Amino acid sequence: MRVLFAIGCDSYDHANLLQGAERDARRVYDLLIQPDVGGYDSFRSRLLLSPAYSDVREALREALFNEPQPETFTFFFAGHGSVSAGAFYMWLRDSNAKGLSMSALSLADMFRSINEAAPLQSNIIIDACESGGLIEDLGALLKPGLLGNVGSPGLTLLATAAQNEGAGESPAGGVGTLALLECIEGQDFVQDHKGTLDLVEIGMRISQRLRESGQSPVVWGLNLFGPSGFCRNPRYGTDPAMQLRQALQAWPSGSNNVIRQNYDALWAAYSAAGSVWDPGKFSAVVREVLAPSSTEPEVLATVAERLALTFSQRALQARDPFRNVEILATLAVALLSSANHHCVAEAAQRLLDRTCTALLDATSALLEHLEADKYALLSDRGAVLSEFHELPLRLTRVLGWAAASPFFCSDEEQRNRAEALFTRVAGLILKYYAGSLIALNEVQASGLCIALSTCAKLGLREEGELLAGLLFNSLIQCEARIARDDLPRDRALEYLLARRSNDFSDFGDAVARPIELLTVLLKAAGLFELEAIFDESLWKIDGVAFSAYRPASYMDYGSSMMEGGENLVWTIGFDVFRTSDFVASWPPARTMPQSSLVASLALAASLLYPDRQAWFLFES
Repeated sequence: MRVLFAIGCDSYDHANLLQGAERDARRVYDLLIQPDVGGYDSFRSRLLLSPAYSDVREALREALFNEPQPETFTFFFAGHGSVSAGAFYMWLRDSNAKGLSMSALSLADMFRSINEAAPLQSNIIIDACESGGLIEDLGALLKPGLLGNVGSPGLTLLATAAQNEGAGESPAGGVGTLALLECIEGQDFVQDHKGTLDLVEIGMRISQRLRESGQSPVVWGLNLFGPSGFCRNPRYGTDPAMQLRQALQAWPSGSNNVIRQNYDALWAAYSAAGSVWDPGKFSAVVREVLAPSSTEPEVLATVAERLALTFSQRALQARDPFRNVEILATLAVALLSSANHHCVAEAAQRLLDRTCTALLDATSALLEHLEADKYALLSDRGAVLSEFHELPLRLTRVLGWAAASPFFCSDEEQRNRAEALFTRVAGLILKYYAGSLIALNEVQASGLCIALSTCAKLGLREEGELLAGLLFNSLIQCEARIARDDLPRDRALEYLLARRSNDFSDFGDAVARPIELLTVLLKAAGLFELEAIFDESLWKIDGVAFSAYRPASYMDYGSSMMEGGENLVWTIGFDVFRTSDFVASWPPARTMPQSSLVASLALAASLLYPDRQAWFLFES
């Protein structure tokens, strides 16, 4: 059952009267209870106009707890709102500023009621002044004591104004509500590839639209399973009267079980997406959640895009502008092994398109910071010592993602912009951070591989020469004793001290052997005519083994473990004395990516998982 609870409050005993809140609530209610729009039950749903506090409490109890209890619950409020004592309150007819906790509807109380009723999906929409103050209550929502062991984490919040803003109005109604109605009715485009619209999707579109007029909506959502549709999508397909129930059933109940089994891990990953981030743990959770759907392509595509909506919105709260890029790329790469199915390939392309947009935005933001402050890539958290290890890795990571962006772009204009951004980023990093472009860790190989091949492709000869030369020189200086890509961060200082003293006697287990970073540099030498320069120093790393793994199929490049393929290993002073020896020993390519989509996803996989390199960039 789908239940809608709409409140519009114009009349107040202790506050200024409003003109359009009741009209807004009525329009939302009348639209969503239509069977071919929202499909909300007209008997159980409620429309309350300027109600008293006691009336709302009683009606809310009936809506949430009468049998049968709702599977989907949507709450809409238009009226006065305010933040008081760290909580957000919605004002009703008899609300009083001197006792809001006893006379106004608290969002925290709403959370508790929803948690107890446990609908599979809850949507909360607030068009009120200071409604962004609902963020004050999220801390309480995320506490296990309040969240409990509810079977579904399906909750989306949309507030049309920031905590310190008023909610704009026009003669036709509230600005936020009008934007919401236009999305529901299809006057404003959200998407056209699914039969239903998710409130997070709608909220993101409303946020983009209202920000242009100076209003800053807040969207927050954790929508992982249960009924996914907030309303029918009028832009989908050719039948404007497609039944909502049929569309909702596209989200299978069988997928709910695996969500529940990974409930704690999903919440942990969701919390980390906006703060302390571990991409490896997120990848593991994604694989676990998607694995049961691997034999059902349509379900697999739906689950991946659902996760993208949830985690992408959370990533926007992170300090790292590349966080959203990594999240979207991880979900796109997770579909790689099934990309031979048409619907999965389309979903992967949509996720890749979103990755491209997020990457261009992140690179542009980085450039703005770098041009304003050349130290922008340094940590601002006072961890000076850790930067000796983290900064070189950060630099190659940024270069790798920026270099990959042209491959992700499906639009020529976007591709040209991506190439221009990479050119500027590479130039500024080489200008400001040349002293920190050193070989420290195997994890740098993938970013360097893509950055050097892109420099060659774009004719950035000087930049490519300098980048390859700096890394190669530092590799020679440390006698190729770089750290393994899985080196724990708490051992980074130990490695730096061992490297400084040139004594690795107590650190041998953490030194990479064989290494792929040297392979990348030797493959790139011919692109910039550096063979003779590199040959002069190869004797200094006599006995060093280096390697390359080439897969049997790039369709498996996103898997945690890849089977088949070939491992190539060389040793300086045994197989290779000069760069030309290495070039001559490189066997012909066994396989290449089957399509541009597979190639792009393989590039993303190499940046996400540091134990694989995009050798096909050199081979093509």
